[in-house]
Amino acid sequence: MQFDGGPSLYILLNESLRAENREQLKPWFLFLKLFLTALYKLPSQNGTVWRGIKGVDLSTKYKTGTKFAWWGVSSCTTNVEVLELNQFLGKNGKRTLFSIECINGKSVAKHSYFKNTEQEIILMPGSYFEVIGQLNPAPELHIIQVKEITPPIQLVKPPFLKSTEQKPSSVASTSTAPSSLTPTKKKTPPQATSLPYEQPSKKSGMNEFYIFHSTNCFCMRVTTSN
Repeated sequence: MQFDGGPSLYILLNESLRAENREQLKPWFLFLKLFLTALYKLPSQNGTVWRGIKGVDLSTKYKTGTKFAWWGVSSCTTNVEVLELNQFLGKNGKRTLFSIECINGKSVAKHSYFKNTEQEIILMPGSYFEVIGQLNPAPELHIIQVKEITPPIQLVKPPFLKSTEQKPSSVASTSTAPSSLTPTKKKTPPQATSLPYEQPSKKSGMNEFYIFHSTNCFCMRVTTSN
């Protein structure tokens, strides 16, 4: 997901997925339908994966017991040593390392340009987590342990019926062969409209907003707090 001489598709897509203005997602609907359909055809992986974020200390944001959703496409790895590379976590400066117990990771190792090194696992947009604990083994290194949990409401509508999804397997498994899946019958959604959005910072009450593509290709539920 990388361009020559410009920002990567990964960065541009995640900027729109995380934006407060949900209208920014509309140009991505067709791509997201294709991308999520492909990911859902891969077996789900469960186990520990790692994600490093360089140049920032996120320990105050992710306190133990905090529950949160990651709306972006999150690239992780099963090989923690990969994160020592400077383009990922590096060995110096402020760094945050997430140890993630996932249940719905998607292994793209066989489909990645870096097949033999990164051992990449993708976490889907709208993945929901709880912080289990933290560790500060070095002055500028913060390790945050989280586990994937079931959200209180469905945050992203899958492109297939649940009965057709593959059962989770271990992240150590090398099988990424797609299965034969039956798509759901399409329903006529309302036209895409301008939808309100708030940062999920307040604690009482919940609002649900559906983002529909007018050609019935993609549906995402956005959850906010009042």
